[in-house]
Amino acid sequence: MLPKNKIALFFLLFCCVNAFSQKKSIYLDSLMRMGLPHHTKLLSNPKKYKLQVIYTRITRDKNNNPSFKNYYWNVDSNKFFYPASLVKLPVSIMALEKVSSLKKYHVDRNTTLITDSACSCQKKVSKDTTAENRYPSVAHYIKKMFLVSDNYAFARIYEFLGCDYVHQTLEKWDFPNIRIVNRLDGSCKGDTTKITSPVCFLSEKGDTLCYQPLTFYTYNKPNPLPNAKAGKAHTNEFGKRIYQPKDFSEHNFMSLANCHEILRRLVFYNHIDKKNGYNITTDDWQFLMKYLGMYPRESLYPAYNTKDYYDSFKKFIYYGSSSPTVPSDSVRVFNIVGRAYGFLSDCAYVVDVKNNVEFMLSATMYLNERDIVGTGKYEYDKLGLPFLKDLGNLIYKVEKDRNPKYKANLEEFDLFKN
Repeated sequence: MLPKNKIALFFLLFCCVNAFSQKKSIYLDSLMRMGLPHHTKLLSNPKKYKLQVIYTRITRDKNNNPSFKNYYWNVDSNKFFYPASLVKLPVSIMALEKVSSLKKYHVDRNTTLITDSACSCQKKVSKDTTAENRYPSVAHYIKKMFLVSDNYAFARIYEFLGCDYVHQTLEKWDFPNIRIVNRLDGSCKGDTTKITSPVCFLSEKGDTLCYQPLTFYTYNKPNPLPNAKAGKAHTNEFGKRIYQPKDFSEHNFMSLANCHEILRRLVFYNHIDKKNGYNITTDDWQFLMKYLGMYPRESLYPAYNTKDYYDSFKKFIYYGSSSPTVPSDSVRVFNIVGRAYGFLSDCAYVVDVKNNVEFMLSATMYLNERDIVGTGKYEYDKLGLPFLKDLGNLIYKVEKDRNPKYKANLEEFDLFKN
């Protein structure tokens, strides 16, 4: 018979191996159960609420190079959730990559981008009164996506990229299972969602610098999940109740782990091997990070009213979308969120430059007590947002109480100096 201490060690090792295979960290599980006593409803019903959490601890060496340790809770890339606006992150990055390939035409992210129309569902866009020069551009559309999760802006960038380019780039980034085939603006249906509008870039004098014709897709991979459904019933586009699950097989798909990794590669652009990074400039990186972390009130173009677009409008993790005005800028949340059909998600890098605190935290859940998709009546405010706020604050406290050998130098993320 083994001694008691060896039995305990064997049991612990078994649990750790089993937890890893199930993507459920014992440490993170204990941390949340002890630190989030008011959220036992969610934590005790992960299957019902489709709750997944990823927490990345970042440790710096003496040269300030980061290393990462991931803790998973109920994470399974084979479990369906609807990513909603999370897809705006990879599309924004690849838009800047594509712009970089057009330098020979004297095109950059601020160059005027005109969208034409070649079929009834497509939109012509030649002006944007929210821009300083009153013209649309790749940069301005990205600002709108990152500041207030604008679906119209996403559609225009998707049309600039084209369906095939999007998926060729995802393959190059080693994310073959991500599927982005819908514009999110609801204008084009079925296969027409994948046929993208003609676009052109104009000089300040109005001359055409680069023209891209109507783009037809060849990408036709199915949704990687065999059962991409949610709900016991759903309301269709005509407002009729259908008593069967909503089928998401023709919608966008991205796992939480994929989004978390795409954000990690962006945040640590200056610290990872360039072959695993994005083909953007340091200036592009600063632009993307700045608008991921910015509050709507800090933007002049576009400008937003603070009543509808308050500071924590899309800062679910750490603030829970409940703070009209963030009292201090010591903490910044660089993040992307998704909220649709009862699914609530946030992928975030949280940093406190003053106190040398940093971590990554991503979570998704399904908040639909009636389990009827498409009603617009979900428990975001009652269950989801309070959980994300408390979870973010819990991890922040844990990280602040750490005493690493080397303090992180986080000056590169201090992008909001007066």
